[in-house]
Amino acid sequence: MGLAAGQARLLTITGRKSDCEYESMRLSHQKLALSRELSDLSNEYQNSLDRTKLVYDYYGTGDTTTPLSYNLLMTPSTLNDYMPTTITDALGRVTLNSKYAAAARAAGIPQEGLGTLPSETMRNAFINGLYGSGLLTKNTAETIISLPYNQQAGFGGGITTAVTTTTGDLDDLINYLKENCTNQFNFSNPIPEGDDRKAWIENPEDIADDTSQTDYDINIYDLLTNTKEISLSFQGGNGSKSVDEEAKIIANYLVESLIPWMEETLGSVLNIDSGTQAAFEYANTEIEKILLSTTDMDGNETTPPIYNIAHHKGTAWRTYKFRNEEQSNNQNYMGFSSVTQHGAKIAVKKRHSQGSINLNNLAQAYLTLFAKAMSGVSQTDADGSPKYQVSAGKLEDNKLVTDDLSFEYTILTGSEVSSDDLGQATFYDALFNQICANGWTENNQITDNTYLQEMLQSGMLYISKPKDDGYYYQGNYATDTYIKEVSDETYIAKAEAKYNTEKAKLNSKEETLDLKMKNLDTEISSLTTEYDTVKNTISKNIEKSFKRYNA
Repeated sequence: MGLAAGQARLLTITGRKSDCEYESMRLSHQKLALSRELSDLSNEYQNSLDRTKLVYDYYGTGDTTTPLSYNLLMTPSTLNDYMPTTITDALGRVTLNSKYAAAARAAGIPQEGLGTLPSETMRNAFINGLYGSGLLTKNTAETIISLPYNQQAGFGGGITTAVTTTTGDLDDLINYLKENCTNQFNFSNPIPEGDDRKAWIENPEDIADDTSQTDYDINIYDLLTNTKEISLSFQGGNGSKSVDEEAKIIANYLVESLIPWMEETLGSVLNIDSGTQAAFEYANTEIEKILLSTTDMDGNETTPPIYNIAHHKGTAWRTYKFRNEEQSNNQNYMGFSSVTQHGAKIAVKKRHSQGSINLNNLAQAYLTLFAKAMSGVSQTDADGSPKYQVSAGKLEDNKLVTDDLSFEYTILTGSEVSSDDLGQATFYDALFNQICANGWTENNQITDNTYLQEMLQSGMLYISKPKDDGYYYQGNYATDTYIKEVSDETYIAKAEAKYNTEKAKLNSKEETLDLKMKNLDTEISSLTTEYDTVKNTISKNIEKSFKRYNA
């Protein structure tokens, strides 16, 4: 081999050897990277062994197949006892997904809450909003709205009352009373019972000539519609108590007997909640003022006020009756009215009086006072005058609800309601009450089970649910007896499978790298040997050349 050829070969070997050494170093770095990946994979697998999940074990059997979810907590079912378990933030606000949030907006509930419990109208708007969002069917929404609003659900109250309601005007109420209300009030002679006094029931179609009539039944329908003009009349004078004294006794009798009957009768067909109960209490108080007031329409002291509508002298009269003159006139008066007369055909001429009270007007006044409280006692007409007005005196000075067909009542229909419908009504009333009382926030991620679990486990969100006293309390998820935190075997199994698969891939790559590196080491060793051989050859050739020319 010539010197030039030897030098060329030496350079070629040197370049190849450098390439092999570089490639070996590169493969060595890849192998280090594989080691790091394998270490990370191993750490991930070890961490997965501690992975837990939140499950809902309602029956306490240790079942771990039902994952905790927003829909499970916020959809009425036996699994949540038909009471919502709300997800709340640190301020106690209820966390709503987009559909529930849309219903809250439709009902006009501010996000900061009302701070108090709202009206049935707002509750019905919320239920309609749930229907609009697709959370309720039309039939379910209509059924819930027909049931009385359970204002105490979630605030110490029980389940919703098992009756349905409908909304109607006065005609609807009257017709419902006629068809469904058989409750009657019985007047027994003497009136009041147990006291031998001259008092009797009258109406133009059924007038008795004396007080021998022993029983008389009236119903609320006749009173409110004037189907029968019914009055309670009594005698004063002629040695007996004065008409004022008799009126006081009758007034107390009406307050203690007839008025409670009217409340009971109307209450049996009107939706009774805290609002309507307060309206009845208002009507009771105001009607008592009319019956038991100590000042008459002219400002004179009397008990109760009696409006004298006729005065006669020397006219003929039948025992205890003034030919129904007072009866026919008292229709125009609210409260007690009287006729006075001096008898012309009796031995001892004394002043006699007959008093009476029109019970139709009294019943209509009672219903008016109830309506006034329900619509707001301060409500006025366009001219600024009170919308409804009840006062003793001339009937024309009163403004009664029986003249207003626009007023609407919530009427109990008594339809059959399934336990499931009752449960759903209670559920959504309780949810509505919590939203109104505590406020709400919208979070569209809350329906993702993984997100929900992370937020609960990190303490960013809380569980709020009712205790035995019927009130809601907020707490950590671990305080809920139905929510369990268990090992996530499925996740662990997936992690193990991933670990084994990825580890096998890394091991295969490492084996390939080892083989390549081994081949490179062999080649580098061969190149080193060849390099040394060529270098020696060149050295010997140079040495021979020097010897030849020196010779």
